[in-house]
Amino acid sequence: MTVNIEDHPVWDAAFSEEARNEQLSEDSSAWRAVTGLLLAIISVGLTMALFTTWLCS
Repeated sequence: MTVNIEDHPVWDAAFSEEARNEQLSEDSSAWRAVTGLLLAIISVGLTMALFTTWLCS
């Protein structure tokens, strides 16, 4: 994911570059975790639906 931080002067002024990079890294990790969890839930649900359909046919 690319982030355009040029339009955030308050964020630039409030945090050091090291802190901003750490925040971006943590944010990316959180998004990957949420996305992985949602994909796992969808995969399990789809598998259960296909298995149920197979049993009923």
